[in-house]
Amino acid sequence: MKILHTADWHLGQNFHGRDRLDEQRVFIDFLLATIESREIDLLIVAGDIFDTANPPRAAEQLYYDFITRLYALEHCEVVIVGGNHDSAAQLEAPRGVLSHLRIHVVGALPDDLSQAVLRFECRGRRLCVAALPFLRDRDVRRAVEGESFDAMEARTKAGIVKVYRDMAALTAKDKKPDEIILATGHLTAVDGALTDGERSIHIGKLGSIGAGQLGPGFDYVALGHLHHPQAVGNEENIRYSGSPIPLSFSESDKKELRLLTITEGHGFEHEALAIPLARRLLRFSGSLNEVLKAIDELSVADDELCPWIEVTLTEGEISPAINDQVRVAAAGKKAEVLKVGRQISAVRLDEEGLDSESSKAIHEWEPQAVFEKRVETYQGDVDADKLKECFNHVLTAVQEEQAR
Repeated sequence: MKILHTADWHLGQNFHGRDRLDEQRVFIDFLLATIESREIDLLIVAGDIFDTANPPRAAEQLYYDFITRLYALEHCEVVIVGGNHDSAAQLEAPRGVLSHLRIHVVGALPDDLSQAVLRFECRGRRLCVAALPFLRDRDVRRAVEGESFDAMEARTKAGIVKVYRDMAALTAKDKKPDEIILATGHLTAVDGALTDGERSIHIGKLGSIGAGQLGPGFDYVALGHLHHPQAVGNEENIRYSGSPIPLSFSESDKKELRLLTITEGHGFEHEALAIPLARRLLRFSGSLNEVLKAIDELSVADDELCPWIEVTLTEGEISPAINDQVRVAAAGKKAEVLKVGRQISAVRLDEEGLDSESSKAIHEWEPQAVFEKRVETYQGDVDADKLKECFNHVLTAVQEEQAR
């Protein structure tokens, strides 16, 4: 039996005012070709199919086009779980119809955990999937009036661990001979390498779920949320597949699918399948002349989508003329500059009392960071830490309501 692990498609992402649909179509074509050529039996998507709870219609169309084309292949089933960016209700709305197309959707944690247990048998091999989606606070923790932030964070962590342990016990109870047990998840794990593209899933940047707390009882844990492909700690069988395309300028362009094969001895092995890069996201930094030289040396293949560039100037000030000069130079190389920024030197920071984040645009800030900046100058009677706790409560409630 052959299984593909992927996650974090983020269909419909708005990137500096541009959509990513052309790149995502290239990925979908590659994925379907891989499923066909490798004779894949099961595809697992570990959350964040969409970038927002209310994705653009074009992104939804791409999703359903993928489903239609996959069904035509006639040999591959799919397990899709919800991520923190997804609307669980939207994912699950067509679940009854999709189940007839060999597509199994678990958008939110069901009240009865057995509804998230899926069993497959193919080519004489058996697989049990504990299809766990992103666990929202209401899934793992009940609100307690007056509870401190530390206590709330501890109970959230304990609630997540309990769900995984309960699911491990449930799958073990009815385990068939020689059955491989695989769990999914969409969360932040200890030692995971984050990039600019991920945001905190839980308040307080809860990132303390370790491999030892996720892994017992499972032969493989297929994770989503972190965009860089990686194992969790030293556990090679607990892995993030990563996103199929770079979702921020800080992300590596090395993307992969994870291919798992249940072997004749009823063990399994896994390997990385490199995903071709459809569009490069490039960062050029230096003086104006150095940036223009880097752009001039850029080579763009005929079959490559227009590269997108982030420019950071280390000298002088940005003017409309310089902005235009950089953008025109890039256009001449069949590339596009999406952002021109100015690096603030340590001397200027000291002289003008600026901090290193002063040049960031507002859309680059997380809501928590904006609020914390405001609290720095707050002079009221309420304790600042208490204000932050209250804001985190509200922010979490809003994010969960948007994802319904």
